[in-house]
Amino acid sequence: MGPRPHPEFRLFVSASDVPPAGKEVVFDADERMLKDLAKRFGIVEVVSLSGIAKVRPYRKAGLTVEGRFKTEVVQSCVVTLEPVHQKIEESFTQRYLPEHMIVPDVPEVSEREVEIDLEAEDAPEPMMGNGVDLGEAVAERLALALDPYPRKPDAAFEAPAEEPGNAPESKPNPFAALEKLKKNY
Repeated sequence: MGPRPHPEFRLFVSASDVPPAGKEVVFDADERMLKDLAKRFGIVEVVSLSGIAKVRPYRKAGLTVEGRFKTEVVQSCVVTLEPVHQKIEESFTQRYLPEHMIVPDVPEVSEREVEIDLEAEDAPEPMMGNGVDLGEAVAERLALALDPYPRKPDAAFEAPAEEPGNAPESKPNPFAALEKLKKNY
């Protein structure tokens, strides 16, 4: 997936602006960004989003981002559609390299089994030009942290009661016709 044409939360950090010891970037999304993020995620509201990231050089041409953010969001309950407030705090580390320096990790075609090392470091992401969009990295992590099925604590689904006389008609057994044919032979 390529970069979004108009990211909702843009916070670009150029590799040339990062000293060898790294730099800290403090961020706090403004009202427009919060509304755009809520629209992107299809949720009621993103109330707040703020955090800090340490950006350091990585392999001479790349960058490492170690970020932390906290946010408050409002989603609709999957049962009652009432607002559900959720506070989220996340930390992440992501490495970036220029696209030409990323070596794809493709297993040999002749191999029948693929081993996955769960403890291995994640592959670097491609950089955008000569830097990274820290805002997009945070937005992606926030999307992953959202509860896919938000539910109010006391919400319970109750199926509608069946009215007498509205019982579903029983469908004929499709094998009944075959049974009749079998008896004729």
